[in-house]
Amino acid sequence: MKTETKKILFIIQLPPPMHGVSMMNSYIFKSELINNNFAIDVVDLKFSSSINELQKLSFLKVFKTIYYGYKIVQKILTQKPDLVYFTLCPTGLAFYRDSFYVFLLKLMRSKIVYHLHGKGIRRDSEKSSLKKHLYKWVFKNTQVICLSERLKEDVRDVYDSVPYVVPNGIEVQPKIAGELNRVKRSVPQLLCLSNYIRNKGILVLIDALYILKNNGYLFNARLVGAPSDLTVEFLNNVIDKLNLKDVVTVVGPLFGNDKFSEFQKADIFVFPTYNDVFGLVNLEAMQFSLPVISTFEGSIPDVVIDNSTGFIVETQNAQMLAEKTAILLEDENLRLEMGKNGYERFINNYTLDHFEKRMNKTFCEILA
Repeated sequence: MKTETKKILFIIQLPPPMHGVSMMNSYIFKSELINNNFAIDVVDLKFSSSINELQKLSFLKVFKTIYYGYKIVQKILTQKPDLVYFTLCPTGLAFYRDSFYVFLLKLMRSKIVYHLHGKGIRRDSEKSSLKKHLYKWVFKNTQVICLSERLKEDVRDVYDSVPYVVPNGIEVQPKIAGELNRVKRSVPQLLCLSNYIRNKGILVLIDALYILKNNGYLFNARLVGAPSDLTVEFLNNVIDKLNLKDVVTVVGPLFGNDKFSEFQKADIFVFPTYNDVFGLVNLEAMQFSLPVISTFEGSIPDVVIDNSTGFIVETQNAQMLAEKTAILLEDENLRLEMGKNGYERFINNYTLDHFEKRMNKTFCEILA
């Protein structure tokens, strides 16, 4: 007898705007493997149309909160899903909004799995006993997916079960043989690809580049990304004041093949974020055989292996960032070796195929 296909209701944010969480949501929602094995329905929580609107409160967002609550109740009553997959926001005002949706889901006795793409639960619960009780209620009798082993610690004090671990993955792009070009370049090229947000460490990187130039190191650096709380004009003013205009270029946003071309032209990838949960851009760099210098932040130390696929540095430490970058500027063979290690690690662990298979397995185990 044929087994009835299990139904999963996705409560997620799909692009636009395009950011790490919405991109991963889109991958899983469109996954052929997931859609072949489960009947998928969705409530797309569309609160913002651009990155700059994400953290802003408005009357329209309050109205949409109520509207999406109605949509969730309607889907539960009419579709009767076997599982609700919810990318819960774990902190900030969005957490209280999502707690309202959790209340509705628990009221209707839904089976819930949270996919946590954020962090800060342990920090917030330690600050407030009231918040800790709310977290415990939210996580009671649910399943949880974390992005890495390291992030399981974030829910340890408020969640009684053992979370599933499913690292993110990205699409494999056609590999362009660029290693030979990298060997021939006399001046190494650094790349930082991130939205121009202060907590992504852009200004820390500029300070590190200032240290490197003053110490006589040769390099060219390109900062690729979309303006946010840091504008192109502001960054150019900072670079001009530090006398870095001849070696640092603020490129602006690039997409598709133009973005991939930047990875291909680079020798070293630098992502000194101090507010990230996973850092998908590091995977993109590893795919293009680049050594990665990133930070002790979120899942990053589980992805970028210190002294093997690159270096991990302290957050907001320009001196340490400069020192590790200098090592790679001086040693071409080390750059190539770390880049090769990073590529192999990406191919063996962090492709979109790995992500889809792990998510499919997790759904099967939860629904068993």
